[in-house]
Amino acid sequence: MNAPAPHTEKAAAGVRGFLGWRVVFIAFLAQLLSNTVTLSSFGVFLEPLTETFDKSVGELSRAMSIVFVVMGLSGPILGQFLDRGYARVIMPLGAAVAGGGLILMSRVEAFWLFGLLYCSVVAIGAAGFGPIPSSSLVANWFVRKRGLALGIAVAGATIAGAVGPELAAYWIENQGWRAAIFYFGLLALGLGVPAFAFGAIGRPELVGQLPDGEPVPDATDGEAVTGEAIPETSELARDPRLWMLAVGFGLIFTSPIVMTLVGIPFGRELGFSAQEAARFFTAMVPFSLFGKIAFGALADRIPPHAAIWGLVLTNLAVWALLYLEPSYPLFVATGALYGLGIGAAMPLFGVILGRCFGRLAFGRAQGLGGLATLPLVAAAPAIAGALYDATGTYRTAFLMQLALLFFGGVLLSFVRIPGDEPAETPAPAPA
Repeated sequence: MNAPAPHTEKAAAGVRGFLGWRVVFIAFLAQLLSNTVTLSSFGVFLEPLTETFDKSVGELSRAMSIVFVVMGLSGPILGQFLDRGYARVIMPLGAAVAGGGLILMSRVEAFWLFGLLYCSVVAIGAAGFGPIPSSSLVANWFVRKRGLALGIAVAGATIAGAVGPELAAYWIENQGWRAAIFYFGLLALGLGVPAFAFGAIGRPELVGQLPDGEPVPDATDGEAVTGEAIPETSELARDPRLWMLAVGFGLIFTSPIVMTLVGIPFGRELGFSAQEAARFFTAMVPFSLFGKIAFGALADRIPPHAAIWGLVLTNLAVWALLYLEPSYPLFVATGALYGLGIGAAMPLFGVILGRCFGRLAFGRAQGLGGLATLPLVAAAPAIAGALYDATGTYRTAFLMQLALLFFGGVLLSFVRIPGDEPAETPAPAPA
């Protein structure tokens, strides 16, 4: 089947140069903003919210799980529109919805309404410009350099992990939590809406270009029309590779979720101060950024299964070192190794997804696969917590992670990935 006609935007007169790297910056900004206003700063708000609403940390923490679920369930719907080239509509609309929801949250007095706004309006809005739209955007603009481009884009989420809590803490300390949430809403509205409306171009063909900046033959109407064949959504759903990839990488993606939960408490268990334990994540950040970009570029060049086992073995080494109860210097060094390992996961997932299903089905494949990934990611921290309650040690959770990573790698080993033949190349426009 040929690709459906996308949402058409005539190329602006005088547009020069490949716009793909500008789109990568927009995707980077989307990852940065979506993580900053929803997830990365969540922990900073727990104490003031428990005091204001007289709720427990557990009750408030359930909101994050609900947000994960809502964002995951929205994936298949978003994928349908993203594969038709509507990123320039969906992303600014999502930023507007999330920003408006945050501003309303800063004003409400009832806890039920506060939670409803966060878990529905803000979650749905953030999904509209978060990981799935931003990754699909980049995947549509790059084939040969997809890993590098995705690595740069998802680095925004890593930076959000450092920037979001700092901003939230500063505003809370100086003006209170309501002002902090209000300012996050303004960020989404004032920065996200215009940036995405201007720069989130769903496909290069919409502005007369081709992926990776390939030369465009003369076209009678000024646009390059793709002739690539793409699978129907029903075909994607029946393809076992999609579900094997989703479950395999889902098992790997449990690693950062559980590490966020147990990293600092385990450091405290080893006798380190809270500040010393936090340096595990401080060491992680620069190496995670490096891992995303360097491994993303490498994933474009090496056989996919070799890349998968490089990723799995690196992460296995992290949990094994923690299980051995390292000294403080080795504990911090393990944080750096963890940054390298987990930083490589998202770019590699995007490269393999693109190789298997092509850029014009990338959004739907990512959205559908998220339905299988979601239960794994949501359940892992709860199981890790239950294991600690039952055994009194975090080392049992580390054994769980070793098993999940190993089985994830084994499952991915059975996926047939087009890695030996050249990656997909764009079809030239008809003269």
